Amino acid sequence: MRFLRGIPALLLLIGVCLAGSAGEVEIFCTTDIHGRAEAFARLAPLLRKNPDAIRIDCGDTLQGTLLSRHSRGEIMTALLNELDYDVWVPGNHDFEFGPEALVRAARNFRGKTLGAEFSRPEFQPAAWILIERGRHRIAVIGMTDPKMPDRLMPDSGWTFRPNRDALRGIMPEVLAAKPDLIVLAWHSGIYTPPGTMFRFLSEFPEIDLVLAGHSHEEKRGVRISGAWFVQAGRYAGCVARIRAVFDDESGRLERLTSELLRPGDEPAPDAGTERVLRPFLERYKPYAETVIATTETPLRLPEKRENTAPICRIGAEAVRRAARSDAALFSVSALPQFGIPCAVTNEGLFTLLPYENELCTVELTREELAELLNWIGAASRRGRSVFAFSGLKIEEDGKRWRAPDAPETLTLALTNYSLVSTPPLREKLESGAFRPLGITEREAVAAYLRAGGR
Repeated sequence: MRFLRGIPALLLLIGVCLAGSAGEVEIFCTTDIHGRAEAFARLAPLLRKNPDAIRIDCGDTLQGTLLSRHSRGEIMTALLNELDYDVWVPGNHDFEFGPEALVRAARNFRGKTLGAEFSRPEFQPAAWILIERGRHRIAVIGMTDPKMPDRLMPDSGWTFRPNRDALRGIMPEVLAAKPDLIVLAWHSGIYTPPGTMFRFLSEFPEIDLVLAGHSHEEKRGVRISGAWFVQAGRYAGCVARIRAVFDDESGRLERLTSELLRPGDEPAPDAGTERVLRPFLERYKPYAETVIATTETPLRLPEKRENTAPICRIGAEAVRRAARSDAALFSVSALPQFGIPCAVTNEGLFTLLPYENELCTVELTREELAELLNWIGAASRRGRSVFAFSGLKIEEDGKRWRAPDAPETLTLALTNYSLVSTPPLREKLESGAFRPLGITEREAVAAYLRAGGR
């Protein structure tokens, strides 16, 4: 009899628990994984804890490791699918493998690829998606890096709208769906090119939650202009878990809480991610471990303003020879802690030069070269990158750089990234006065090393 009398109490307790769970939606978010497939797989136990959670990745997912490049990003799309991601928002580096690779990744992704402000003739990503969990409706809007129009070559085929215009255009449609929560998944940090996140969000009070990326910062959760702002760092070091709690009767959002979860000591990867990783790793390792050449001293990225470092000399000369140009400009990040052994493998070289920068040439007059050198001198003092030239005698004159023996005109080889990001070359870019060479900077350096360059 005592057992039977306990049943109604037990059922009441179960009912209370179910009612409480119906008022909560959980969201997992990652960002800036940068091709680190094996590190991403270590997050699997965290990402699988709640099968009903919404899973969102905020971009820079495909590019960043030789493993991911070797598969043209396919290994990362396969992991997103294995881990049941609902939303992927491409970041700026996801455009680096070219439009075909990005479009293929978006189409192979079983969730929804979002991009409210970008498109191309054969591909129009969705601007937003409505996801239902229980009786709650979650609207997720996706936007990529606001600086994308300034990161791509003019003939890229991509079209971009200003972020404000894109949001204003879709917000009436989003609101008409009467969502209980509006999420902006944006590959941008607190300090965005359109203005700080504070000022930007003040124009869109409808947004409840921002899931950010790009700046590689960790933000466990902070209130910005009425919205809750969360950012999950970089390189799959953590996953952000957000809990949205709703009033059981009205369905209105009551509060948002969030935390950053890090992988524990669980064996990694789990069975599912191991099954995804294995064939990619088997194909990749022989190529990664192949020795390209052996250098006299280990190569490393330079100290600030250390433009005589071996990698700078090798890079500049490799670019000039590959382009068969009069001169060449080479630049790398000032990160001296990055170095590789004398036996340079494909993987080692990728560590130093991880970007898909393609070579091109431009014709410069002596005056145009002087303007370029003045800009490079200022950029060099800021210390973010180290610049080196081949085929030109460069002198530092106080705060300026100059080439006293420069001819009246010359052909300069450089990467498309340098062309796009260097203001003195903007006219060359906009007028199409450049010649693409169809070879990456890394391929040029590899060829130079194989030929015995030191």
